[in-house]
Amino acid sequence: MPIRRRIYINKKTWKEISRWLPKAGLFAALAAVLAVVLLWLSVRLGLFGEIPSVNELNAIQNHNSSEVYSSDGVLLGKYYFLDRTSILLDDIPHHTIDALIATEDIRFFRHRGTDYRSLGRVLVKNLLMGQRSAGGGSTITRQLAKNLYPRLGKGMAGLAAEKIREGVIARRLEKAYNKEEILALYLNTVHFGENVFGISAAAQRFFNKPAHALQPEEGAVLIGMLKAGTTYNPRLFPERSLIRRNTVIGQLEKYDFIPAEMADSLRSLPLHFDYTPLTHADGPAPYFRERLRLELMRWLEEYNETHGTTYNLYTDGLRIHTTIDAALQALAEESFQNHLLTLQTRTDQHYRLATPERVSALLDQLGSKPGSDRDSIFQAQMQVHGALVSIEPGTGYVRAWIGGKDIRRFQFDNVVSRRQAGSAFKPFIYAAALEAGANPCEFITNAPLVLEEYGHWSPRNVDGNYEGYYSMAGAMARSVNTISVRYLLQAGFTPAISLAERAGMQGPFPRVPSLALGTTEVSLLELTAAYSIFPGAGIPVSPRWLLRIEDAEGNLLFTAPGPSPLPACLTQDNARVMNAILQGVTHYGTAAQVGGRLGARMDASGKTGTTQHNIDSWFIGYTPGLITGVWTGVENPAFARTYPLPFGSAASAVPIWTSFMEKSNLLPATRHYASGRFDPLPEHLAALLDCPHYLEEIQRESLLDRIFRREPDRQGLEREDSLAPRRRSLIRRIIEELF
Repeated sequence: MPIRRRIYINKKTWKEISRWLPKAGLFAALAAVLAVVLLWLSVRLGLFGEIPSVNELNAIQNHNSSEVYSSDGVLLGKYYFLDRTSILLDDIPHHTIDALIATEDIRFFRHRGTDYRSLGRVLVKNLLMGQRSAGGGSTITRQLAKNLYPRLGKGMAGLAAEKIREGVIARRLEKAYNKEEILALYLNTVHFGENVFGISAAAQRFFNKPAHALQPEEGAVLIGMLKAGTTYNPRLFPERSLIRRNTVIGQLEKYDFIPAEMADSLRSLPLHFDYTPLTHADGPAPYFRERLRLELMRWLEEYNETHGTTYNLYTDGLRIHTTIDAALQALAEESFQNHLLTLQTRTDQHYRLATPERVSALLDQLGSKPGSDRDSIFQAQMQVHGALVSIEPGTGYVRAWIGGKDIRRFQFDNVVSRRQAGSAFKPFIYAAALEAGANPCEFITNAPLVLEEYGHWSPRNVDGNYEGYYSMAGAMARSVNTISVRYLLQAGFTPAISLAERAGMQGPFPRVPSLALGTTEVSLLELTAAYSIFPGAGIPVSPRWLLRIEDAEGNLLFTAPGPSPLPACLTQDNARVMNAILQGVTHYGTAAQVGGRLGARMDASGKTGTTQHNIDSWFIGYTPGLITGVWTGVENPAFARTYPLPFGSAASAVPIWTSFMEKSNLLPATRHYASGRFDPLPEHLAALLDCPHYLEEIQRESLLDRIFRREPDRQGLEREDSLAPRRRSLIRRIIEELF
């Protein structure tokens, strides 16, 4: 047992203590008062952070996100440091404001910044009686002060100083603004977690709607998050969020903002949210928004320098309006992602068959290191990439833009990357031949071609067939390489290259026969825009995607000029002939699945393209209302040369395009892009194409040529002979039957 010792104080000692005790208490009280005064002076002198004046508070301007809108008014994304969009109090539903007051500050309209009654209650119950559930003494105005001027101090003294500082700022806020303005300022600055600030950004993020459209139960979810944005996040912790939502509804009932029946009804609703992040990497068209961001940064630098302004893309709440069609973009992304997933699955299965020896040899060629690094490199090379862009003929407006499958993992935008075009370039060779006077119904031999002046180079046909004779439409539909080279030689390098450049492609274009096979490198954006000459009567368009820029108050800073016509690349008649020839590709050629699935609902023309080893697969297709280019391929051509992809454009690019157009045709908002018919060819142009696509022998066509002699004029059009086109066509068919 421990020995207990008693300490005895004699009467004399106790008398001395009693005499000094009041003095010590007085000194302690004076010291406490002095400490408070010194703390208060330190706060007022700004030692614990800035204390703005009333005038400075009047001039508060929150950093606001700049917003990117589609042509149909849909918010596509934002540029920001802090995700915040300021709105007026009138744009916030009354039930959400009531929920805020009932939950955070029921005496808001009866105090001047600090609610001393609530503060006294907190001191008595929390500190003296130990009731942690008694609540806090903060007010909406004091919370606003803390949001605008965050705490800096640490420790007990720092915390006390911050409380004094917030009280001073809150009092000045009440002088600078009326109660409604304080509510608006608070709801525009309060933090909801996830770098989201303000009720507008929170409504968009968690419910995919503007703040004014919030329902009472949705507003209660957001107000409930003010206590702890992460803890009550409906995406992360739905059960906690539901409990907190119902607590807020209970506060509304407690303070008679809503009747008990309505409160019971709201509490019985399941938790619902529509999480839609519009970060730099999330949301529609992220690759497009990144491309736009770089252009906006350059434009703002020039604009500020010219006008003496200081606009900032990330803080000044600019409103950027683009040509993107949000509904069309959504359909494009759905078709693109779905089929790319299918292609990736097929690719993974294909590469599982690769022998270890060949894999090792390839990785050695790529310069990889030993160990697991080699495995990761091999996995990276197996990735199938893709891109899609849609351009409106006539205006050049870009309506959809997909630069890749995941901007977080693959930042490079394949819409603007340069790749060999393959056979997708051939229509420009054929068009140049028409301009040079080629007869579309002249049958061209498919025999092997050896060009000695180019190192005995010889074009190879994919199917290994070099027999027979093709008309222009037949050769285009079957994408015959030997005949494409012959058309290039007939047209000449200079006219063919000039046509491609005037259509909008930048080159450089090699002056070699393989140019006819698409060995030049182009971007998907260039090539897709260049196809506009075929449905556009020979007139090209320049891609455009920015319509106007406004500041946060709606003042116009920039408006794009209207489309200006460019010089024609083709005669109108030759453009229409080419359009009909390309329509044949989708009916009976390399993209016949397009006509098979969509032919009853729309006219479609286009051309496939596949480079060696299936490194690149293209399809540039168009309807009367929209030109859409699709590309798929691998990032490293060296990898595909060793392990060619198991599919070409017919299995990769064409299905994406077809699915996209099929979905667009079903949706009323986008049907005008994917419907309609091309104008029928007039008789004199239809007669130019009125011939078989393929002949095994040339003799019978020679007889026809002798009977119906045709001579091209300088525009590549055929002079009419004495027979009417319909009669001549009938006689042709009779002769063919006889033979």
